[in-house]
Amino acid sequence: MHKTLQRYHKEPNEIAEICGIDKPLSSYVARHSFANCLKQKGVATNVISESMGHQNLAVTQAYLKELDSAVFG
Repeated sequence: MHKTLQRYHKEPNEIAEICGIDKPLSSYVARHSFANCLKQKGVATNVISESMGHQNLAVTQAYLKELDSAVFG
């Protein structure tokens, strides 16, 4: 399990290097970016919720609200 977690945390930075991104990436950044892209494209909140693996819609709504304040606040 430890090796799997190491790989999981290392892969976003490998992708960033390939893409020429010089900022550190993480699974957290990837999830936020994914949710934000879906939201900007007008994808329904329930679809985003399912895609993110959230247990209920309230979690997704709070997550998206956090994105709004992080991007526009």
